[in-house]
Amino acid sequence: MKKFLSFVLFVIYGGVSVYAQEEVIKIATLSPAGSIFNDLLQDFSKEVASKTGVKFIIYPAGVMGDEETMIKKIRVGQLHGAAIIIIGIRKIAPEFSALDVPLLFKDYKEIDYIYEKFKREFGRLFEERGFKVLAFTEHGIAYYFSKKEISGFRDMGKTRIWAWKGERVAETLPRILGTSPIFLLVPDLLQGIETGMIESFQTTPASCLSLQWCRYVKVMIDFPYRFEPAVVVILKDVWDKFSPSTKKIIEETALKFQKIATDQIRKAQEEAKEKLKGLGIKFVKLPQEEIKWLEEEVKNKIWFAPNSDYPPEFLKRIVADLEAIRK
Repeated sequence: MKKFLSFVLFVIYGGVSVYAQEEVIKIATLSPAGSIFNDLLQDFSKEVASKTGVKFIIYPAGVMGDEETMIKKIRVGQLHGAAIIIIGIRKIAPEFSALDVPLLFKDYKEIDYIYEKFKREFGRLFEERGFKVLAFTEHGIAYYFSKKEISGFRDMGKTRIWAWKGERVAETLPRILGTSPIFLLVPDLLQGIETGMIESFQTTPASCLSLQWCRYVKVMIDFPYRFEPAVVVILKDVWDKFSPSTKKIIEETALKFQKIATDQIRKAQEEAKEKLKGLGIKFVKLPQEEIKWLEEEVKNKIWFAPNSDYPPEFLKRIVADLEAIRK
């Protein structure tokens, strides 16, 4: 009855009804239809709609463009939010990309610890730029794959290595290896691998399978190179118009989604590795000498490089906390 009266007052007096104005929230993602992350976003949308009437419409597989385009569309009102990884994150809260540097984390326990300890600070970084974080989750742990028979990172420098333009870490590693990156947008990468324009690339095992990039791969360097964070965000202006009760329901549902998504993504990554082995992809172990060399290069040329997106002190705090729990 109250909802009906609110609607009548809206029609008669032209007042602003949050429920009517923001009933549909448009969210874009690069995750393909049928992927774990996209399926869970759809489940999240259904649950929120059933409890609040607010419907999140999910646009998967980059149909709204790459992440940079998504952020532009959000800022001009064509979208309300997005599920994004590092390129989109950097466009909003570049400090958060400190989590994305190679060789920072040793295991999932460390990732969970840093997320929990810094979550309020991370959330504030996004809010200061006009976004509300609904969920902190992850794309997963990235590895390097190659169409060529390679023995490790140094050998990979002889191949054509893909980088997402504007993605600092992916652009820098090929240069460490003595070559130049080849830039392609994510939706164009499959064709680039098919034609041989791209011979080596980094991604998670599950994404390599779901995006079909691994159809052409011969080798995976069996070294957990880099953690790739992910967040689901909406415009704070949109968020602020929801009633307190609606906000509470969305936050509780998002928190449940975050836990399920993280658990399922991690499980899927381990299962994907086994599937890759079944496809005959060779898992190459790195010798300790090469790991040590890579660690030194990455820390010197990526962690605290002048072109980093975060203050050095921010990463130093994270590293100090990780070192403390390792003792």
